[in-house]
Amino acid sequence: MQASPSDSHLIAPNPITRGEFLVALAAGGAALASPAVAHDGGRMMWDFMTGYIRLLDQKRRERFDAIETAEDLDVLRRKVRSRLTEMWGPFPKEKTPLNPQRLGVIERQGYRIEKIIYESRPRLFVPVNLYRPTGADGPFPATIFPPGHAAAGKAFPDYQKFCIRMAQSGFVVLIWDPISQGERIQLWNTKDDSPLAGTGTGEHSVLGRQCYLLGLNLMQYRVWESIRAIDYLESRSDVDAGRIAMAGNSGGGMETLQFAGFEDRLRAAVSTCAVATFRAKTEALLIADPEQILHGTLRHGIDHPELLASFGPRPLMIGAAIRDYVPIAATRSTYQEVAKAYRLLNASGKLVLRETDDTHGLNRELRDAAVRWLSRWLNPDAPKSEEPLAVLPEEDLRCTSTGQVATSFDPSSVLTLNQAYAEQTAPQRSVPKTADEYTVFRSEIRRRVQNITRVGPLKREPGVLVPDRVFDTADFPKGDAIVVSDSGKDDPLIRRSVIDPLIAAGYRVVGIDLRGWGATKPALEGYQVRFDWDDFFAYRSLEIGRPLLGQRMRDLLGAAPSRTTHRTWLVVGVGAAALVALHAAVIDPRIDRLVTVGGLLSYRSLIDDPLATEPFSSYLPGVVRAYDIRDLYAALAPRQVLVVNPMSSRRQPLGRVQAWEQLDWASRVYELNGAADSFRLETKISSLQMRETLEAWAGAVTC
Repeated sequence: MQASPSDSHLIAPNPITRGEFLVALAAGGAALASPAVAHDGGRMMWDFMTGYIRLLDQKRRERFDAIETAEDLDVLRRKVRSRLTEMWGPFPKEKTPLNPQRLGVIERQGYRIEKIIYESRPRLFVPVNLYRPTGADGPFPATIFPPGHAAAGKAFPDYQKFCIRMAQSGFVVLIWDPISQGERIQLWNTKDDSPLAGTGTGEHSVLGRQCYLLGLNLMQYRVWESIRAIDYLESRSDVDAGRIAMAGNSGGGMETLQFAGFEDRLRAAVSTCAVATFRAKTEALLIADPEQILHGTLRHGIDHPELLASFGPRPLMIGAAIRDYVPIAATRSTYQEVAKAYRLLNASGKLVLRETDDTHGLNRELRDAAVRWLSRWLNPDAPKSEEPLAVLPEEDLRCTSTGQVATSFDPSSVLTLNQAYAEQTAPQRSVPKTADEYTVFRSEIRRRVQNITRVGPLKREPGVLVPDRVFDTADFPKGDAIVVSDSGKDDPLIRRSVIDPLIAAGYRVVGIDLRGWGATKPALEGYQVRFDWDDFFAYRSLEIGRPLLGQRMRDLLGAAPSRTTHRTWLVVGVGAAALVALHAAVIDPRIDRLVTVGGLLSYRSLIDDPLATEPFSSYLPGVVRAYDIRDLYAALAPRQVLVVNPMSSRRQPLGRVQAWEQLDWASRVYELNGAADSFRLETKISSLQMRETLEAWAGAVTC
């Protein structure tokens, strides 16, 4: 037996053409980072992804530079709005009654705070603080203010200070607890009165990942609540509906820059400590919250400049902190791009960049600038306001009796709404009963896999290393077996439990490391990060419109022909690679035998279980509305399939009964194809049992 590593192979990107990518590589890093070389596989994912993003950004800039007229900007605005609707996902079909409840009033000098709860959707309760000037009846100009990611939400001290300043300047200000903050923790453990998945970005990560599976983005929930906030203000007699603005900082600033250009009712806007570019945030190692990561945004050529330019010619202030982790150079660059749009609209005086020499946050200098800016355009006769000296404790501003919506009402939540949406939109399929029905079903699943994974053409992709190790066992091997694992081809456990029994069964075995695993697992010298690199690149892959699972499929199917000696292959996928191998088998009949080890059995389970631990790189946007994993297995009939030790949503081994609950549908499809014996399931077997099972199964399979 001989084991030998071979040269790394490369496979071609989409939508960037191979020629464009090669030209960029030849530019020596001017347009694109140089690709990693074989001895530095740890940098490969970083170099490839940043290079790809830079090339997309270059194309975006060229399109933006080509805008020459107000009519061109109108075309851009329509495109941005259309794409946002697509990337956020569909809004509710109707605006249901808000059913506002006024639960208390706090009287302060020159203003008062009304404590209100309304329903942005049926039983999705929103705790609101409304700051209103006293001493006059109005109607007043108004501002909606979605908070950033502070755990206290609407009660965060700097946000209170902004609202007070605005009320003292003659504005009504509506601030509310966003999902997962303040009184709105969605996943609440009533047994010990604590959050199940943390607060703020922790819970956003859980809920946001679920949303992707449904073809939604968590920002859809947030911007809908901004829409309903404006609706509520318009219902009040003390608000001038023709003078409503939006302001936000940090996460609220990101919501503002995404939403302001979408909403015609807004007359002015302020976004602070948020504006840069998606490219710059990647290069600054900002993994970001799922609500800030829109699927396909860079592929569509939409970045911060396009989003903000769509707001013109309405007054816009960009606020920035020079020592922020949001890169100030990118903020300034985006401002310059947006300034061009405002010049074309003869509105240069309606755009301003205000900077403060500080770190991330809505400090006094930025608050002053924001209040002056909004007053200038919406309330020029506003009284001069002073910085408030005192803010209220979080408890005083609460709208609920218990401090949490979850325990004060019988509420809906993002989790229950996602589950209901999954029920409404998941395809309802019956078992195909004839050969023709099965042919249609198989073709449909194959097409949907190609659309969802965006696997694209199976060609070599410049800059991507696909290391392998070949194990030649005899002069005349029974066939080629390809092994892919999320732990890498050189994992000793993979060698003992998977590779060795395949060798014993007479196969020539090729272990392949798909991008980001094994020899190309990200390892950047000098980079200290608090996130998982696999998650980081999975999020970036969504922004470029190419899910990481689909990229790994291309590595497998693009590398296999040059690493094998037979026309068809036995493929084994282990761990997260099980889903890669399964998807690849659906679209490529050259995989005529498949083994999955430790693979997920249901995408729907990730919706039902908020504490799922399946790697995010396994997630596919919109997949629950297109197919589930059982459909993939069914689409392989009558090919030989062995499912070993399938896992739950929390990566726990499933028992035989639980596993068959998911796979029975696929098994019946096999039976109707006269291939019942070709589909086999083994659950909770040991490493030794797996060796024996795999060797016996592979040895018995007819090539």
